[in-house]
Amino acid sequence: MKYEQTATGRRQHTVDELHEIYRRFSTQSDESGLYDQFLVPERAEGLHVWFKDRSEPYLDLGMGFSALNFGHQHPRLRKAVAEAVATIEHVHSFNSESKLLLSKALAEMTPGSPNKKVYFPVGGAMAVDTAVKLARAYTGKTKVASFTGAFHGLSFGAMMLTDDAVIDKSMYAPYPGEAVRLPYADCYRCEHGDHGSQGSKCRFQCLQTAEQRLRQDDDIAALIIEPVQGHAGFIVPPEEFIFGLKNLCLERGILFIDDEIQVGMGRTGKFLAIEHYGVEPDIILLSKSLAGGYYPLSAVIARADIWDNISPAGSGIGSTFVNSPWATQVALEVLSVIEEDGLLKNAEKIGAYFTERLKHLEQFDCIDNVTGLGLTQSMAVVKSKETKEPAPEMSKRIQSEALRQHMIVCCSGVERDRIKFVLPLWVDRRDIDMIVAKLYRIVKAVVATS
Repeated sequence: MKYEQTATGRRQHTVDELHEIYRRFSTQSDESGLYDQFLVPERAEGLHVWFKDRSEPYLDLGMGFSALNFGHQHPRLRKAVAEAVATIEHVHSFNSESKLLLSKALAEMTPGSPNKKVYFPVGGAMAVDTAVKLARAYTGKTKVASFTGAFHGLSFGAMMLTDDAVIDKSMYAPYPGEAVRLPYADCYRCEHGDHGSQGSKCRFQCLQTAEQRLRQDDDIAALIIEPVQGHAGFIVPPEEFIFGLKNLCLERGILFIDDEIQVGMGRTGKFLAIEHYGVEPDIILLSKSLAGGYYPLSAVIARADIWDNISPAGSGIGSTFVNSPWATQVALEVLSVIEEDGLLKNAEKIGAYFTERLKHLEQFDCIDNVTGLGLTQSMAVVKSKETKEPAPEMSKRIQSEALRQHMIVCCSGVERDRIKFVLPLWVDRRDIDMIVAKLYRIVKAVVATS
């Protein structure tokens, strides 16, 4: 195949030409068609993305589905990538120094005893699959419990655990096992009618239901949970819910898997979101921002006895690009940036300010339930604040108007009725004021034409 070349390299195509190529040759079954405009990104920096044939930058409040906790083109991480790839690209079946040092760092800085071991697969779904393998091998049981609204990935193993309401899973059945579905503590839309009381009236019926289901099944190897549900729209459960689940797991001999893939790496104001609840997971999963968004590095951090239960020979744990020597080197720089730049404290402080400012948008009849932890924030778009009925059409209109006004936001939630905001951990109050002022104009424009 011949490429059309110019003096400076491959011929530049127009947006219309690229759109035709997309229409003819690129699948639209992925999320590349999420927005109602065809835009071709050319470069990015900080909070902004520049698109082909568009002179003005776009404010990015999606940050690559939480893969860019440090924004676009962070200077220290960009330098770390250049140095790492200039040294080594890939060697299989050997232990790079960076892999070993990153293992030690993550084992020591995560909750519980540092007596843990760490493995670095590729992408969050592979991390989830690995955790299921570990749990089944360690307990001798087969089932895994997960939650309504959960998203754990789209590989076969991970999709088994992702809620049916989040994606259409029927066309791919059957799956390699059975997930036990438990109710998540979404107190804004409590299925027991106790809206917004954080369990004080319903007495945590969701936890009682979980307890009943876990007690009646002796074949549950693990429970996997997002301590703040990401795809569902940054749903923050009460502390009693997480604490109660952990106690149930201890009582029943069930491994507690903490999925931090979307909300970990400092996003909530703590390194891990689970730290807000004071419980110690048996297995912790990281990905997305672990290597700053430059490589799909993930981590499976588990108690040493869980890992030691797996025989190294023919373990079924591995893949070509696991334990990447250059990606683990970048991840070490990520940890240094978090610590040296005080990003956990900043995410906590500025996140609280962001929540306060976003709540001003609740003056609109269609905006309700601004919620989040740190810089995981979202708001519900509703037809009525009294009934809390989701308004996904209005949510989509806000997303479209935002894009028209050069702002990238993401519709989320099971009903696609929540707008999520994902910001770099280094943002300041001026950034927040600018973002909220622009969001106000966007929502006002949509309401005015409704």
